[in-house]
Amino acid sequence: MLAAAAVLGVFVPSSVHADSTTDTTVAPDTTVVATPTTVAQSTTTTPANVYVPPVRRLPRVRIGSAVVVLDEQRVYVYSATRRLIATLPVSTGLEDSTPTGSFRVFSKSAQAYFTPNPGERMKWMVRFTKGRQGDNIGFHGIPYRVTGAGNIPIPTPVGVKPVSHGCIRTRDIEAQWLYENMALGTPVRVVQSRRG
Repeated sequence: MLAAAAVLGVFVPSSVHADSTTDTTVAPDTTVVATPTTVAQSTTTTPANVYVPPVRRLPRVRIGSAVVVLDEQRVYVYSATRRLIATLPVSTGLEDSTPTGSFRVFSKSAQAYFTPNPGERMKWMVRFTKGRQGDNIGFHGIPYRVTGAGNIPIPTPVGVKPVSHGCIRTRDIEAQWLYENMALGTPVRVVQSRRG
């Protein structure tokens, strides 16, 4: 089971049982190890020697909690019964700008912008804490710059290294999935590593 999950780019912790399924209709407490589907890659850049699972469509579920592991550049998403639903590659904040601790989702918006520069925007914002300067921190899609020539995506090496101002960037399709399935009040824990 673990070997199959590793091939899919999904890590299954030994204390969590994950059932593999390809059904897109899933009961709220059913674990899904998402299978890869051919979907256009969102605007991310990744070095050739680093494996990042392909973008895939994830089922509608009720997310019970999420754990962001900074050392791994991953978010582990769980059901209300603490079953692993998905493991997603992320890009967190540079210079430890993503706060660690236990938080709860307090607001969401389908479109957001970076306060110091409103021309830098992102979709599917799910806010769960505040940063060093009092700015909102949360999950969102790959940011882009609005220019006269069109929208220009900001290169983001999801699953590889931190590059943000503190937020947790995910590929757009996965950011939308988090946005649609995380209710206000959903617990989010951010840890440096799973070892401590």
